[in-house]
Amino acid sequence: MSIVINGGGMTGAILALMLSKLTKGDLEISLIEQHSPYCYNTKLSSNAYPPHVIALSRGAYFELIRINMAPILSSCSTIIKQVEVSEYHRLNKIFIDAQDYQLPELGYVIELDIFRKKLFDFLHNKSTVTVYCPATLKKIKREKKNNIIVLNNDHQIVSKLMVAADGADSTLAANCGMQWFRWNYQQIAVVSKITTEIPHFGRAFEKFTEYGPLAILPMANDSSFLIWCISDKQKKEVSTWNRDKFAQELQNVFGWKLGKILNIGKRYFYDLWLTRANSHISHRLALVGNAAQNLHPIAGQGFNLGLRDIVVLSKIVTQALYQNLDIGDYSVLNRYQKHRHLDQCRTIKITDGLVRLFSNHYLPLIIARNMGLFFVNYNVFLRRLLVSSILNWKTD
Repeated sequence: MSIVINGGGMTGAILALMLSKLTKGDLEISLIEQHSPYCYNTKLSSNAYPPHVIALSRGAYFELIRINMAPILSSCSTIIKQVEVSEYHRLNKIFIDAQDYQLPELGYVIELDIFRKKLFDFLHNKSTVTVYCPATLKKIKREKKNNIIVLNNDHQIVSKLMVAADGADSTLAANCGMQWFRWNYQQIAVVSKITTEIPHFGRAFEKFTEYGPLAILPMANDSSFLIWCISDKQKKEVSTWNRDKFAQELQNVFGWKLGKILNIGKRYFYDLWLTRANSHISHRLALVGNAAQNLHPIAGQGFNLGLRDIVVLSKIVTQALYQNLDIGDYSVLNRYQKHRHLDQCRTIKITDGLVRLFSNHYLPLIIARNMGLFFVNYNVFLRRLLVSSILNWKTD
């Protein structure tokens, strides 16, 4: 049997590796990706894949270790030892330190440009994974027992199952008639690499501001990664700021916990939406990661949720394969959708709720937020509940 994965970013590439390990060569795996990870210095690739990072939970990290990705992860990850959560112009803060829970770390920050190159190197050494890159979909023919995929070079692939792992604007899913619920948060994420006077020592920060959250994540060589969510009405003004002006305004909001902000890298602007597929499966098609749901970055849960999609789909496909079932049959795919429904809904509701709670200027909610931070910081039970939600790894 065979499977085609469209999208060779982190989600698609990890799915290919996980399936390769679980099925031990008994499943033909094809991975299609439009942009080569080896050409980051070209103008095209720079626009397609600007420097970016993800926060990976401790549980997600060790899930990847199980598929022999330790050498890759160690080369592009930075440990998060402490997390500070606060609200702009409010006194209450929450400090979560790994040492308080006898742990070496709370999570990891992964640099995607390095990770993706090394992941493709790893994939090319897998005889059970065929990588088509650079390549795009030209035509899809969905038959009763197979899918026929034609690439832009007219190469043809026949598969029992297609997986859309090509992001929030999934070409494959859209071509198969999938539809999404979409909600515009009317916020913009400004992301950039920054350097500061004081080393981060593995500290991550999330500060809730009037217009959206501001996160600073630790990176290698004592650099940090900035994700600053602002109102879409501010984009025009902020985009005109030079680096000195931007650094000054960031300093005013973030403060001096890392000393003076010394340098701001190239800035990228992203519109922030919540998107959720009305269905995560169709005829011989499954959606995973951002193709299934795309979240606000407020709690850093997007990729971790997508990785749980990958783990569940991999296990269900593997079980079907060894039970001599058609891996693209609706009964098999429906198991995947049912298994993932609760976790997806729960994570989306929590993330969306946090955005609405901390973007609301209604006085009673402001008071409630401040009290909430106070009680979480000083109540042992609430703190353990918060830490458990950060560290735990559940796929249902």
